[in-house]
Amino acid sequence: MPEFAPVRLPHYEGRDSGPRSLLDDVAAWVESEPMAALLHRFGGSLPGAGTATDLAYLEAFSAVHWDFRAGRERHETAPQPLGPEQELAVTEAALALGLGPELKPRLEHYTHVLVLGGLVSSCLFRTRFAAELLAAGTGADNVTGVGGFRPLGTADHESAALSGLHCGAFEVDAIEASLKRAFGIEGEPRIDAGGDPHREPGRSWKVASYEAGPVTVRAVAAPSSAPDRRRADTVDTCRFWADEVVDLTPGDSVLVVTSAPYTAFQHCDAIAHMGLPYGCTIDTVGVDPATLPEPHFRKRHSASGYLQEIRSAIRSMRRLHYAAATAEAEFAIESARALIEDDR
Repeated sequence: MPEFAPVRLPHYEGRDSGPRSLLDDVAAWVESEPMAALLHRFGGSLPGAGTATDLAYLEAFSAVHWDFRAGRERHETAPQPLGPEQELAVTEAALALGLGPELKPRLEHYTHVLVLGGLVSSCLFRTRFAAELLAAGTGADNVTGVGGFRPLGTADHESAALSGLHCGAFEVDAIEASLKRAFGIEGEPRIDAGGDPHREPGRSWKVASYEAGPVTVRAVAAPSSAPDRRRADTVDTCRFWADEVVDLTPGDSVLVVTSAPYTAFQHCDAIAHMGLPYGCTIDTVGVDPATLPEPHFRKRHSASGYLQEIRSAIRSMRRLHYAAATAEAEFAIESARALIEDDR
């Protein structure tokens, strides 16, 4: 089995980096050796007509060959059988493409640590990972767990019972309870909220704030940008957090905390929806559920699961490429206007 050199995920350090570096990073990821080998194994090859065209091809190709969810949630999707050689080849390519764990933050201090929610199990081990990072010396001014008004399901209640966690009715309640446990927080929070999540989850919001020594810890749920059709998604929540809760500004730095194999797509989404619009540095770390100390939380990553998340990364890379290309075009227009003004 070939061994691939790791391919760097897009890197963004705020507006000083500029969008061109993002475009170059996305192109390098798309045109990388592990991507080419993976495509060849499934009978595909890039058209080579530019990054935008290559990304469109990858999204269409992955929809046919690597989409196993069929509209289901991730945890509801069963692994698909692949041969042993295929399993190994896919796993190696996925890890080289940035879908593995990333345990070490790049900076010594961040303005914000942003923990992404999910199932109760994810809320528990991601918040614990964030607390471990801070205990090991990573500095932060704020820690926020983002969730939503998704009603907890059977898998959530099973994890909560196994862990002895009292986590309320919704995902945002689970991330709040997990933050309190991870950071040893006692006492009542300051609550700002609006709407009735039981009746209108798409129009409801909540911010629970705690002071944990020098760090402010929050749990946040946002209203939906399409409240008549769905609950808030991750983009809605991050934008609400950035605009209404912390007033994210250029020069801020955000460390996103998630888990493998979602690191790649969530990192790209964070740059597209927070880094570029707000001019802040974005780094992402991810813990590996396959190595967790709790047997009931451990999850081995299947090759079909990696393929599904490579598809997610492709789609996020495509969104990031569009956002960076748009930002570069806008920068060029502003520069041209400035030159015209100077000539006058």
